Amino acid sequence: MVGYAGMVDRMARHIDQMVVIITGASSGIGLALAEQLSAKGARLVLAARRLGKLEEVNAKLGGRHLPVACDVAIPEQCEQLIAKAIEHFGRIDTLVCNAGYGMVRTVAQTSSQEMRDMFATNVFGTVDCVRPAVAAMKKQNVADGWRGQIMIVTSSAARRGLPYFGCYAATKFAQLGFSEALRVELHDQKIAVTSVHPIGTSTDFFNVAEQRSGTDQLPPDSRKKFVQTPAQVARRMVRAMIHPTVEVWPFDLARFGLAFCALFPSVVDWAMGIFFRQIENWNRGRKE
Repeated sequence: MVGYAGMVDRMARHIDQMVVIITGASSGIGLALAEQLSAKGARLVLAARRLGKLEEVNAKLGGRHLPVACDVAIPEQCEQLIAKAIEHFGRIDTLVCNAGYGMVRTVAQTSSQEMRDMFATNVFGTVDCVRPAVAAMKKQNVADGWRGQIMIVTSSAARRGLPYFGCYAATKFAQLGFSEALRVELHDQKIAVTSVHPIGTSTDFFNVAEQRSGTDQLPPDSRKKFVQTPAQVARRMVRAMIHPTVEVWPFDLARFGLAFCALFPSVVDWAMGIFFRQIENWNRGRKE
């Protein structure tokens, strides 16, 4: 197993009794991760805006976890989330920043407020959870070689902007940027930082994106390309909690494809142009 910072990680972290905070835990990747971690004996703090949904999830997982209503776009609620986790469990082993959303909208059509709202959730919602979590982790004893771990669910779009998802990609670029810096800043403190880069995932993400967009939609066939299940992504995340790694790429070929994008951006622009025109034509046909 290639471990953190390119070294061979000989000490596996134990999932049993590990305290894990998951934002966006009520559906999609967050829910799949909660199910897998709970089955392995982890103690979870389940965070999302819908407390009723979280309580349903907790009940299905045996009722031994801590549901916390939290809108990560509100800084005070992020601080309260971390404080409640410490109060209830006494420590935080891994913080998973998973909450986020996108829109099907060109950059020029996205309003200033829509952009600010997306950044408030995807970017500031991550940072505002990380800040108090890191402060708490620095005070903790080392367990299995680490004081704690920050795991940020960004996207493969953090390496390449996509037409109609440019503003969403910008939030993912931002998450990756501070993940890379944070990883170096915290390594000597024995706090691991891991970024997760899923491709398209079979969750409610695209439905929510279309609902928020109001008018534009994706062609049905486009959703079927390069899609993973939340369970597949969650399994790789669990593995990276046991052996903290720098980056998690649930679809291995995506990493190499994005390296090609960096080397030949004009070629990729041409391919993305085809995708862009498909979406344009699809929506034009719908509206005629």
